[in-house]
Amino acid sequence: MNVRVSVHQMNPRRGDVDANLEAILEALAGAPGSLAVFPECALTGYAFESKEEALAAAESVPGPSTDTLLEACRDHDVWAVVGLLERDGDRLFNAAAVLGPEGVEGVYRKMHLPYLGVDRFADPGDLGFPVFRLPFGTIGVLICYDLSFPEAARVLKLDGAQAICVPTNWPEAASVSCDFSPIVRAQENHVHVLTANRVGEEGGFRFLGRSRICDFQGRVLAEAGGEPAVFTAEIDFAAADHNRVVNVPGRYELDRIAHRRPEFYARLATS
Repeated sequence: MNVRVSVHQMNPRRGDVDANLEAILEALAGAPGSLAVFPECALTGYAFESKEEALAAAESVPGPSTDTLLEACRDHDVWAVVGLLERDGDRLFNAAAVLGPEGVEGVYRKMHLPYLGVDRFADPGDLGFPVFRLPFGTIGVLICYDLSFPEAARVLKLDGAQAICVPTNWPEAASVSCDFSPIVRAQENHVHVLTANRVGEEGGFRFLGRSRICDFQGRVLAEAGGEPAVFTAEIDFAAADHNRVVNVPGRYELDRIAHRRPEFYARLATS
């Protein structure tokens, strides 16, 4: 069954949670499809200069902003993956909340932190790589730099993810990651990949946009340029579970999951 999904390429304002929340609510009101994906730190902005400044914009999950977003999800019968800064006591996480008509499905906390923006001050994610079973399919979430680590996407695939949603803030220096990582991660894992990058300038960085929806074969179904945009595609979540690719029956067939040799990969987990 095909499900319509949407990616919302935005230009959040650093520290202006009210304005960013309003923009997300407006997007959800018109969100086409069952799942809407927003950029990394869409609620808060990203290029903070201190942990104290970032904590002032951060919220708990559930919290005031996510409660408001949940109402919108219920009103419009849509699920959303929204990037934000999460406050947990005195800890600060670069996170994404998975929200829907039924409530907060869960939170993903960014596991791999570059020395850039708020990630210089954030705590490393401590929840691992959860999958979220939604009514129409199973998703995983990675945030920006996480997609550079093939192990992260592979763990999500092995745990049942049919699509990986990737809120991101790729600046100009990350052009290769922006353009090629979504395609490669999708194809090598036989999983849909939805990247929601931000646009505009913040903290001296210009962000690329160029968000994409890739299917489980790595084909780009829809993409944006460098300006704010909303775009959609229809994907078959369940089709990602059928890992065998038959190019020529009986002569050229591939299964990138069944053909793995994990008994020889122990080195990956030992250092």
